[in-house]
Amino acid sequence: MRVVIAPDKFKGTLTAVEAADAMASAVRERWPDAELFVVPMADGGDGTLDALGGANRHDPVTGPLGRPVDVGWRLDGDLAVIESAAASGLVLAGGAQGNDPWGATSRGVGELLARALDAGATRVVVGMGGSAMTDGGRGAIEALGDRVPFPAGRVAVLTDTTVAFVHAARVFAPQKGADGPMVERLTARLEADAADWAHRFGCDVRETPRTGAAGGLSGALFAAGADLVDGAAFIAEALGLAAAVAAADLVLTGEGAFDVTTQAGKGPGHVLALAAAHDVPTLVVAGVVAEDVRGPGVVSVAEVVGIRHSLRHPAEAVRLAAVTGLATVRR
Repeated sequence: MRVVIAPDKFKGTLTAVEAADAMASAVRERWPDAELFVVPMADGGDGTLDALGGANRHDPVTGPLGRPVDVGWRLDGDLAVIESAAASGLVLAGGAQGNDPWGATSRGVGELLARALDAGATRVVVGMGGSAMTDGGRGAIEALGDRVPFPAGRVAVLTDTTVAFVHAARVFAPQKGADGPMVERLTARLEADAADWAHRFGCDVRETPRTGAAGGLSGALFAAGADLVDGAAFIAEALGLAAAVAAADLVLTGEGAFDVTTQAGKGPGHVLALAAAHDVPTLVVAGVVAEDVRGPGVVSVAEVVGIRHSLRHPAEAVRLAAVTGLATVRR
């Protein structure tokens, strides 16, 4: 029995590695002789750095609200990996309630990118997602100074959304603490930012897909010469996931909240697409499951063990839910 285990994080409770370990325990309980291929997934947001090898350097940069933060990043030969959430993440700002939607900045990401370039990186991968800001990438571009525009192929921006630049505030800013009037102010500022990037770099990002990630940071970096990349596909390719899925008898994946957006760029959605392409059965183990994606092969942790147990003992809860789901799988 060859089983691929490739979940994303269960945000706020388990990392992708911890979730994968819990699912692996369930598989071993069901089939002790199973051959496991464990691939903790990410899609450009939190966990991207871990999926691509983890941090081997730490540097202080400007946090999302201006206070210094110590950020881990990776430099492996001439390849650097940076996670925007680590420098400018919403968690660092104290969540939506503690955030300043207007003042939150991407400057720390730009400072970290500058460090990577100055350290000799000829290829820099920058994960988007989990950010506090909607500053159109202005903070990052200012921090980069004369390092922009980038040479072709130097910077790759990983995104998990196709939202365009001028729609970033309306789609994402409410999650970052912005009310209706603030969303409109941020949208107007994004329009002005887009005009500035068009004037400076000759690139109109207003309606370009994927430029709205991280509050428009992906659009600013794209205007400055970066490549926009599907984050889940990039990470899956780097980890050899397609070949593993093609040879598997079963694929397990999951995340904290499984809904229609999972199929639109999220890590588990990409895993499911690979499995479907190779006609491999799947089991989704998710913290909560939306009504419109329920069905065979989808298990809600909250429904199996209860929401309270899920939050208090998340790893055990995921293991128990996976055991429940695996009981329906025929070898």
